[in-house]
Amino acid sequence: MRFRWLLLLSSFLSVFLFSAAAQARELLSWRFDTNQNRLEFTTDAGVQPKAQLIPNPTRVVIDLPGISLRRSATQPGRGGIREIRVGQLDTKTTRIVIELAPGFTLDPQQVKFRGATANQWSVDLPTPQPVTSPPGGRSQLPPSNNPPNNQSSLQPPPLVGLPPRSLPPLPASSVGQVATIQAVDLENNGTQLLIRADRGVRATSTWDARENAYRITIPSARLANQVRGPQLNANSPLARVSIRQQDSGTVVILVQPSINVRIGELNQLNDNSLLALQLQQGRPEAQPISSIPVPPPERTTPIVPPTQTTPPGTLPRVPNGRIIVMVDPGHGGPDPGAVGIGGLQEKGVVMSIAQQVATLLDQQGVQAVLTRTGDYDFDLEPRVAMAERMNANLFVSIHANAIDMSRPDVNGLETYYYSSPSSGRLAQTIHKSILQGVNVADRGVRTARFYVLRRTSMPSVLIEVGFVTGREDAAKLSNPTYQTQMAQAIARGILQYLQQTSQAS
Repeated sequence: MRFRWLLLLSSFLSVFLFSAAAQARELLSWRFDTNQNRLEFTTDAGVQPKAQLIPNPTRVVIDLPGISLRRSATQPGRGGIREIRVGQLDTKTTRIVIELAPGFTLDPQQVKFRGATANQWSVDLPTPQPVTSPPGGRSQLPPSNNPPNNQSSLQPPPLVGLPPRSLPPLPASSVGQVATIQAVDLENNGTQLLIRADRGVRATSTWDARENAYRITIPSARLANQVRGPQLNANSPLARVSIRQQDSGTVVILVQPSINVRIGELNQLNDNSLLALQLQQGRPEAQPISSIPVPPPERTTPIVPPTQTTPPGTLPRVPNGRIIVMVDPGHGGPDPGAVGIGGLQEKGVVMSIAQQVATLLDQQGVQAVLTRTGDYDFDLEPRVAMAERMNANLFVSIHANAIDMSRPDVNGLETYYYSSPSSGRLAQTIHKSILQGVNVADRGVRTARFYVLRRTSMPSVLIEVGFVTGREDAAKLSNPTYQTQMAQAIARGILQYLQQTSQAS
């Protein structure tokens, strides 16, 4: 009878978790490394990106079908890359735009996508090159995949609908008077941006490439002391509205449309005291210069070919159901973590071990997700947020210890948890598995107030796999075979805990 109840419970949990996963297809994290021109992004469900190079301005556009976004964001670029934007194209697509600086282009065939998993992708861009102008003055663009009779598609509609223009002048009676801008609001279901003044105003407007926004300039005007701006969110037609007092007599309003919005007419209403900027949904897209090939992901999980010293079959297999383990390799990028004997860096050691732990868990039916998939900086808060948003069942952070270089005699394994009994059991189980499978000194299981342990709601542990400053540990940790043994022991402990927890329920 108890066995039948467990089967029913397991089936219910599997259906519930699968349904929840189907509804929560989100972009979990993204970052652009300006030093390497590399984009990294992670989703909570598998995705096959689509990419193209689009002109005016030249930009790499990456669409993630079936993925939603909680909040739009912008990151400045460097050199030939002007900025990176992430927004919601429509209710079913997140769009990432890498816009090049004016006068630069790149070869779309050299944009390299890699899906380490269907959830974790990296995009390497070639260094943008200045656009050259051959005799005759026509700029050379990258080769197009379009047929010759479609060359007109290289001149698409502009990003905004209007050329620079000025509104009609004010009546002579208003000339010389200074207007006060009182409020800037979104109205009429987001189809208009209304600029309210206490008297008649005139304005000029144009697209500002440097600000990447539509600029409205209002002379003979000042801002009210408590000027009110629009409240924007992820579904707003505008990504940004900036209201500035440019000088003592000029107000500037910068309007950046969301990805799928087109700027329309700017009109004067109510005796010229109200400016109305029209906003149109469904901006027509420019025809691509060229499509960018995106290969399918290498596997549903990372490929890290470990040197097997223990047959995979000896690892316990957990019950069926969607179980997520967040594997967190510490440090990365400019933060090497601890640096020990011979320059051994913590970030490289723990990355190798973490990748292999993730692969081994996947082989035994567990979905393992790495908080970082490469050598880049990743703060503590987003690591925790990533685990929470994915509703991970466990959080396992992997680090390497260090002490003064004058103490090479200090070596050994330490495993930490914060306070919950479940975290304590997870720590004890993994610690015991490592001691059984790896030749390492035992420095015990301890409690600590590490950020990633205090702020995670699921059972969480932090493993210090050894001392990079220790004579014995450093020699072992620099050995790929030993790293594999450590990874197998950690994975075995995780699986044992999951198995024990399932049996207890």
